[in-house]
Amino acid sequence: LKDIIMQSRRRPLLKTIQTSVITNSIRRFYQKRLFLPAFYLLFLTVVWFAAPISQLVLPHQLSSEVPFRELRNNRSRYIQTTLTNLHFTGYIQKVLGYTNGYYYYTFQDGQCIFVLLAPATCKKGSPDIERLQVRVHVIRHFEEYDTLTHMLAEDLNWTASGIRSRAPDYLLSEPGFHKFLSLLLLGFYFASGAYALANIFMSAICILFPIFAPACQRLRLYGSPKKLLLQAEKELVSCFTQKQVSSEEKMFLTTDFFLLLSENQIVIMPVREIIEAYKRSTLHKFFWHPSFISHTLLITAKRHVHIQCKNMKESDIDRMIHALQASKHQIPISFHEKKRQ
Repeated sequence: LKDIIMQSRRRPLLKTIQTSVITNSIRRFYQKRLFLPAFYLLFLTVVWFAAPISQLVLPHQLSSEVPFRELRNNRSRYIQTTLTNLHFTGYIQKVLGYTNGYYYYTFQDGQCIFVLLAPATCKKGSPDIERLQVRVHVIRHFEEYDTLTHMLAEDLNWTASGIRSRAPDYLLSEPGFHKFLSLLLLGFYFASGAYALANIFMSAICILFPIFAPACQRLRLYGSPKKLLLQAEKELVSCFTQKQVSSEEKMFLTTDFFLLLSENQIVIMPVREIIEAYKRSTLHKFFWHPSFISHTLLITAKRHVHIQCKNMKESDIDRMIHALQASKHQIPISFHEKKRQ
């Protein structure tokens, strides 16, 4: 009597576990998919502090009184500062025939600082600018330093060494801050981060609520996803209706459902909705030399649904195709245009 009571108590728990094979497979599938986006977000966090990306988004603020002193002691490559009494040198920077910027100079903290302003900022070479708040890229040892100081020395009738003693080898480049590659880098950084975050969110939803997984939501085309999932669970665990086709226990054919529960793909498809199924073999080459052959099971279903079960064993695909053909729905097993019509 004690054994009978204990068995009766265990039955509900055993039934719950047995009828959750598909649900548990969905949870395991999305648990594994959490790793890569989480690792990528961790990588982006490290890059945020290790690379100057944070400075592009939040440039270091320098005061307007002594920017050179702060500039010399600061390691930031991208800064935001206010410059006063800017004077046009008369020289411009061209890149591939395009005017990239105009060279200005200003005296701060007893030193002459060179500034490269964008054409729109300086109105294409205004002689003097009293005050300007600007975001710049700090370029140390810039290439045009020797040429620029030499030309200024000739214009001012002074020696190049004399100018260089008062002008440190620094360039505050506004076009360098808004470079296309910098903006492209920021766009890729935030877009890829948002994509990884969205993947984590969707995976977490599918783990907590497997019914919202795409494989289950596809069932909405053919009826209630919840009812069809429950029916598939019951048929899968039924020892009388289960027909396991895959040698690795990944692909199943029950009375009313085709199921693929692998580490890389989850498929739940009512058999009555399948129009045709066929095999496609692809020869892969490495430097024009045949490497290996991959096999794919392709299934076409109603409501314009196309399923590709990639990288499956050829023997498993053949057994599944024959099982589908032998089912009560008599599904065509080859690709013909007449059958498609």
